[in-house]
Amino acid sequence: MEARDLYIGNGPKGLGVYAGRTILPGERILTFTGPLIDFVGTLALGEREGDALQIGLDLYIYLDQPGRYVNHSCRPNAGIVEDRILVALSPIFPDDEICYDYSTTMKEDHWTMACLCGSPACRREIRDFTTLSPDLQQWYLGQGIVQRFLTPQPATVPHVQPLSLPEVSI
Repeated sequence: MEARDLYIGNGPKGLGVYAGRTILPGERILTFTGPLIDFVGTLALGEREGDALQIGLDLYIYLDQPGRYVNHSCRPNAGIVEDRILVALSPIFPDDEICYDYSTTMKEDHWTMACLCGSPACRREIRDFTTLSPDLQQWYLGQGIVQRFLTPQPATVPHVQPLSLPEVSI
């Protein structure tokens, strides 16, 4: 997607990212970019702490524009795959705000945020993935839009032996 296909605009939630053209379900919208920081680095951001996207238990991206301005919705039209790629979940029409559910990226008990999404499904407060209802967690997992560090890891199969490589002398 080209930069001209998105724009930053002012809306009811403040600055947000809007579609400049119709975006189809499954279409890549943007890749979140920015410097990598750890949890302590997010705390050092102070009021800007919310501008970091959690991609690991102790790994965050301090978001560049336009990703920094993608807002939350409890009924999102987009979601994140592969830790940093925002894709459309439903058709997004020109001038629609693009939003994802921040809870699909979070595992940090200390951070919460009042929700301003205004959707009928609004939870009023944005919190960790673990605080979502089991049905909603399963729906998000089924869509493949939950950060990998939050997803259940496949069970270890007891009869599988680790690969042994031949020793190499240097």
